[in-house]
Amino acid sequence: MKRMAAGEKQRQTQSEKLEALYKTYRHLMFYVAYSILHDIPTAEDAVQQAFVRVISHIEKISEIDCPQTKNFMVIIVKNISLNLYHSRRKKETVSFDEVEGWMLSSPRDEIQEWEDSQQLESFMERLPESYRDALMLRYDNGYSTAEIAALLGIQEENAKKRLQRARAKLADMIAEGEGVD
Repeated sequence: MKRMAAGEKQRQTQSEKLEALYKTYRHLMFYVAYSILHDIPTAEDAVQQAFVRVISHIEKISEIDCPQTKNFMVIIVKNISLNLYHSRRKKETVSFDEVEGWMLSSPRDEIQEWEDSQQLESFMERLPESYRDALMLRYDNGYSTAEIAALLGIQEENAKKRLQRARAKLADMIAEGEGVD
């Protein structure tokens, strides 16, 4: 029996790790991508791009099925999906049928909801990354403060304070934004 070279064995382990990550997180990652993009082929592209990005950070993943890895995978696919969403929106045109459909359902409500979501998204993008990640983990992924602390590698009290500061900063941004009208 021939012995494998160290590099070949490491590649095999990384390949096995990537396969395990794919089997464990592909459905969750697709769900996250689809919830942002609302388009199956584009969501599949986002998941594929996320795994390409994971390959360059595979050595940082020690356990496959743990909250830190789950969060890592979700944040990567979320960021890729948001980038795809924004680039697609810049190129997208709207058909008359879509506009007509919007008009049938209370236009003021639709417009207000869209403006609110756009404004909130804009505010979230302007938050410092540490605040944005804490809020996303809490409200998008449903993690508790203790879980957020573990994922971010900080004390639970620091996670509580970070969430408090993030909410306060977001509230200030919203209050300032409302005064602009």
